[in-house]
Parts: sequence; C-alpha cells; structure tokens
Amino acid sequence: MKLSRWALLAAAPLAVAGCGGLGNAMNAHSDVVARAAGKELSVEEAADLLAANPQLNPEPDVVRTLANMWVDYTLLATAAADDSTLAVLDLEKFMEPDREQVTVQRFLQRTVQADTTFTDAELAQAWSSEGPGSQVRARHILLRVPTEATKQQRDSVRAQAEGLRARAAGGEDFAGLARQFSADATAQEGGDLGFFGRGQMVAPFENAAFALQAGQISSVVETPFGYHVIKVEEKKAVPLGDQAAPFKQYLVQKNQQEALTKYLESTKSGARIELQPGAAELVRELAEQQDLNLRGRAADRALVKFRGGEVTAGEIARVLQDADAGTLAQIGQADDERLKEFLENAALKEVILSEARRRNQTLSRATSDSIRNQAQSAIQDLRRMMGFQQQRRGAKGSAANAQIETQVRQLIEQAATGQRQLPPLGRLSYALRSQYGADVNTAAFQRVVDRWRAKRATQPQVQQPPAGVQPQLPQQPGAVPQPQPVQPEAPQGAPPSAPSQP
Repeated sequence: MKLSRWALLAAAPLAVAGCGGLGNAMNAHSDVVARAAGKELSVEEAADLLAANPQLNPEPDVVRTLANMWVDYTLLATAAADDSTLAVLDLEKFMEPDREQVTVQRFLQRTVQADTTFTDAELAQAWSSEGPGSQVRARHILLRVPTEATKQQRDSVRAQAEGLRARAAGGEDFAGLARQFSADATAQEGGDLGFFGRGQMVAPFENAAFALQAGQISSVVETPFGYHVIKVEEKKAVPLGDQAAPFKQYLVQKNQQEALTKYLESTKSGARIELQPGAAELVRELAEQQDLNLRGRAADRALVKFRGGEVTAGEIARVLQDADAGTLAQIGQADDERLKEFLENAALKEVILSEARRRNQTLSRATSDSIRNQAQSAIQDLRRMMGFQQQRRGAKGSAANAQIETQVRQLIEQAATGQRQLPPLGRLSYALRSQYGADVNTAAFQRVVDRWRAKRATQPQVQQPPAGVQPQLPQQPGAVPQPQPVQPEAPQGAPPSAPSQP
C-alpha cells in the first residue's frame, strides 16, 4: 500500500473504522497476529493451525487469510453470544446495497420499453435472417498471417489469397486447392466446414458465406485468423416448427437487451460522468486495504463526478466489501480502462437511483421488509450452521470468552485442514468489525511463517505442491461487486452467439 500517494491524493490521513485503537501496540515483535472483540490470536496458535495441513506452503498471504478468517468468525461468535438475533447489527444500513439494487432493477423494468410482439411473418423472417433457420455448407482456404507481421508481409499473404481465389474462379478444383494451400485443420477434407447457421462463425466470414449462392466463390475475406477464400456448396432452410416459442422468447429478450443498452448509453451520456484525477489508482489501493470501513475525509474523496452528484471512495469501499479475495486481486491489477468502466458503472447506478427517487419509484414497505427478512434469515442460518449460540445466563467474562475461543479454534482447525469450508462474510464482516473493533497485525506474518516452518521441519515429510501452485485455506466464493444494473439473461433456445474459428 502506497501510503504517501494515498495521502497526496486524499489530502487527509487514512481513517479506518474498527481498528480497535491498537495502532503501534502491535508490531513485528508482538506475539499477537490478530485481535477481535478483546480476544487474541497469537503467533504460536496461528503457526499450530497452519502446520496442521502439510499441503499448505508457508507464505505470508496464507497467514493473512487465516488471520482474517479468525477475526470474522470470532466477531460472529461474539455477536451471537451477546444476542442470538444479532440485534447489534444495524440491518437498515447493512441492507442498503440490496435495496438499491432492487430499486434499480425495478425502475429499469418499468422505464425501458421494447417491442415484444411479433407476427408469424416477422418471426419466420427473423428465423431465416438471424436465427439458425438458414444454413450453408461451405468450403474455405485459410492463409494465416503471423502475429507480428509487417504490412509488407500481410500484403504478400493477401496477394497469395487473391491468386488462389482467381484460380478457383477460373475452374480449378476448390477442394484440391484447399488440400494443397489451406492452413486450417479442415484442409485434409478439402476445406469442408459442413453445415453451419448464423452466429457460429466470426462475423466477416459469416456475412460473406451467407451472401453467396450455391456454387459461388467469395472475394478474399479477412478475419482475425487470416485471409479466407470461401465456396458455398449448399444452402438449406431448417423449419421453424417446434422452435417457434423459444426463438420468439430469444427475440423478445434480444430487443429488451438492445433497448436497455440504448437507455443506459443515453443516460450515461446525459449524466456527463467524469473520473477525477488519480481515481483508478485509488481503487487499486482500496482493493489492497486490510479494512474497507473508511471514515472522514478519506471516505469523502470524490472518485467520479456526474451531473448532480458524485461517487466517493467510501461508497466504492462499500461495494468492494462484497468482493472475495480473488476479485479484489483482479481489481488491484486491473488497467485504467477497466477501472474507468467500473467507476462509470457505479456512477450510472447512482444516476438511475436518483431518477427513480425523483419519480417516486421507491420500494414498497412489503418489499423492504422482504429484503430485511431474507438478510436476517441468511445471517441466522449462518449462525446456526456454525453452531454459535447466545451465552447461557451466568456465562460471562473470561468463561464466555474461553467458550468462544474454543469454538472458533475448532472451526479454523477444520478449515485449515480442509475438513470444512467457511464462507467469507463479506459485508457482514465489515459490519461486525465496525461494531466490535478488530485489527490484523501484518508485521507479525513473517514470524508466523518462521514458526510454521520450524514446526514443519519436525513433522514427517510429505509431497509438496508443484512450484507456483499454492493451496489456500478452503473458502467458498464471496459476492462479486455489482455497481452496474443487472442485465437480462440470455434466453434458453437462443442461437449460438460465441464466434468460432472457421
């Protein structure tokens, strides 16, 4: 983490909630790796837990995973011990991202209109023109172009393709030319690609093939794979028949998707979204943070501005709270263009939310209650699955803490040895850390690694993972951040859309 750069961009010291005021109390010489709600994970305990799995390589990143897992589940157990309903959590604040997402979805459903009616004639025409209703059987000759080819080299390959096209048009056997010159896997079959429908080949190839009649030969066609000469052998129509209903549903969703895309592009353009200097770098640094509960001026730093509002570092931090470690790593390594798109989508969501509120299209009480009830149910299911219960009357102080510590240690042992998966708590983790306070001592990670290796040296030797392969503590994936409006899903029965190599 580049603290000096952060300070320069934010113009204020970084303020992080939930650190428990430990500050300089923990350092590389401390025997404490993490603290949470008055409980501690020592260097020796962490090394014991990790050494129990001989398949784990002693690395600081594995210690980090263990420490944060211990913090999360210690806090969850503590909250459950205080009150099994977890009333300590501010569910209204906790569920705000979910309410916003549902608001955006419903607003778009009501606002974006698309043509969803088709006559039988229109359906048949669409089946023939953009569905798999029309198919061709074609041969081709492919001449590949080297990836780093110069313009002169490309021109030379194209000239060769033009020459082959002239020979085929002049009457030479197309299949024979393909066997002799084509650089495609189909060369041995005379370049025969068999029958294919629309959406199965890259666009330039498909457009050229479907424009030909049986027996005709195309001009030279350029695709990402090189230069092609195409000959259509046969054309046939596949009857719509039983595919009418799923194909119509495909067209409906296609039109809805196009209408939604047009609306979002128009809205984005009208909002005049502008990234602020250093915004992309700030997002990368946020993704590297140990705690994403920002406070003060650091949280108020504007990353994106748009007509009538802005998206702050604190708001992006809350989005990232739902991300798993893999997603955060990808964000931390993303280029400026991808982060620009991420931030623009976050701003676009705010613009749509503002418009929904202006039109008084807010969630009903019943819907809000349903979202809250689902959250409560999910948290309670997790609590019960982990076996966390409210402390019995009279169980207080050190006795209560000892019971929590024993229970959490058993869970972490099971996770470290691969016997159990512990789901990342995501947003719940940050809510708990903000309520109770917690700290992870990164300076002690190397001490844990050293003790871990020392313990490993006294254990029987086992086969280690291959170089470059690092088994991790088992965790289920967390939620991926979703600042953008949810897009319609691709329908069942739709024509193939992924281009393939001819």
